[in-house]
Amino acid sequence: MDVVYIILIGAGLAIMLLALLVRQKGTGNQPEIRTQRSAEKAELEQGIQRLAKQIRQEQTAATERIQRSNDELLQEVAMLRRRLEELENQRHPVAQAHDASISAGEEGKAAKEPSEVDMLALRERYRRVFELQGEGLSPDEIAKRLGVGRGEIDLIFMLAAKHEGRQIHA
Repeated sequence: MDVVYIILIGAGLAIMLLALLVRQKGTGNQPEIRTQRSAEKAELEQGIQRLAKQIRQEQTAATERIQRSNDELLQEVAMLRRRLEELENQRHPVAQAHDASISAGEEGKAAKEPSEVDMLALRERYRRVFELQGEGLSPDEIAKRLGVGRGEIDLIFMLAAKHEGRQIHA
């Protein structure tokens, strides 16, 4: 039995020595890993700083370009305003009075006589209303398609019905 105890004590001592050696080797690698990680961290920080510097430079350049463009546009607007004022001042007062009399005469003519163009447009609208009715559209749908009010469509139908009634009686 004494031999068993001696073997067990020897095995325990061997395991303890082995564990001590493994621990010393393991702590020897940790400083290398820490150094490697800190070096990678420093490289990353430098890369981020370079990127931030580049972004600031590009932002400054873009801001300068925008400011130059804005200044050029403001100068162009000011020049165009001056040119417009010059053109307005160059118009002769007699020409302005003549233009006013012409526009007043045209308004009087338009109020007194219906133009043929208006009548053709009106006939075309009536034709289009009846064409859409023939396609089976409701008065609401016709009004939407033509961009007019429902009342106008109803009026056209009512006038057409009266006109047809007169032709039948005649």
